[in-house]
Amino acid sequence: MARWENEDVSDLDLPDPTQVKKTYFDKGGKITTDEKLAFAIAVDVDQKDTYYIKYSRGEIVDPHHIDYNFKNANYTVFKKVCKEAFDMYHKFLQTKNRLYFTRARRYLMERI
Repeated sequence: MARWENEDVSDLDLPDPTQVKKTYFDKGGKITTDEKLAFAIAVDVDQKDTYYIKYSRGEIVDPHHIDYNFKNANYTVFKKVCKEAFDMYHKFLQTKNRLYFTRARRYLMERI
């Protein structure tokens, strides 16, 4: 055991650790606890929200149409997006309406 492990640090006035809350959304736009099933993530860090959407092959993953049987998670990543794009993508996951998918892609093209 190292000698600093039992050292009292209460007088250092250290800040509280940041609170991180992740909300995962599955193929149907519903909240899930499994990150492997997630297609969108909303992260709340100390009252600041950031949003992520799953990408594959340089494009947003479309779990209802072209990527319906897409099982290989090795080629997917989550990329940070704006709130408007996230909202449109989340609405697409819920309704399966391609209009919202197209609008999410357009928001991403405009922000680049």
